[in-house]
Amino acid sequence: MSQPQTSAPVMSSPIAAGEPIWVDLDSPHPDQSRPFYTALFGWDYRISEQFGGHANAHVQGNKAAGISPMPPYSAREGRSAWTVYFASADLAADVGRVRHLGGRVLVGPMQIGDQGHMATCVDAGGATFGLWQDDQHGGFAAYDGPGRLVWAEVNTQDSAPAVSFYRQLLHADAQPLPGADYHQLMHGETGFAGVSGNAQNWDAVGAAGWMVYFSADDVDQTVQRAEQHGGQVLVAPFDMEFGRMAVLADPLGAVFSVMNPQPAGA
Repeated sequence: MSQPQTSAPVMSSPIAAGEPIWVDLDSPHPDQSRPFYTALFGWDYRISEQFGGHANAHVQGNKAAGISPMPPYSAREGRSAWTVYFASADLAADVGRVRHLGGRVLVGPMQIGDQGHMATCVDAGGATFGLWQDDQHGGFAAYDGPGRLVWAEVNTQDSAPAVSFYRQLLHADAQPLPGADYHQLMHGETGFAGVSGNAQNWDAVGAAGWMVYFSADDVDQTVQRAEQHGGQVLVAPFDMEFGRMAVLADPLGAVFSVMNPQPAGA
């Protein structure tokens, strides 16, 4: 459960190809999911009937995440879950690379109006993720406050194949974290995601695969609000070398983490 970034992780704009550009929640009951995340992060929503009731969550006018009705092609058997999308400069080429590297393409490539093109994929170890070639949407490039994605990591039982898969797919370097089965995916000096070989630590809370981390000004208060609004605390707040974090599940079971890069009281 380690985080390798050494400073507050703020993604730049525009977002470089291969780095997280968006996160989306597939929910069987979006009308129940949206109020929960508003209570945690202050999100308000722009709901588009054109795109099947998809909602873009905003904070102070800036896009932070999306919440969608559960699509009929979902591979998650109706379980609410977050998906991290990586920016793509050439979606067709990246989809081909997924297949070449032993992964599968579940959906797409498909056009989403004038917003961009997407594909939903599964890596060689079975973890679901997305690719997004942007047009007019913009991702969350302009926003770095509470409720914004600040880190993402894939938790796997076998890190070496996963490191190889994402290093090649995302044109990244992989920097090992000393003393841990953990690699930080890097573009130059910038770390943008992690690969952890410690999935067994997450199995009890159903958090194997890709985990998303949202920024929280106060992790403990955010956890309290989650419980008050029907969420579940899977891992209570704790300090680590890279800040303070907790693992939560929303009322419909979607697992995510909240994090502040400063320990409590700092």
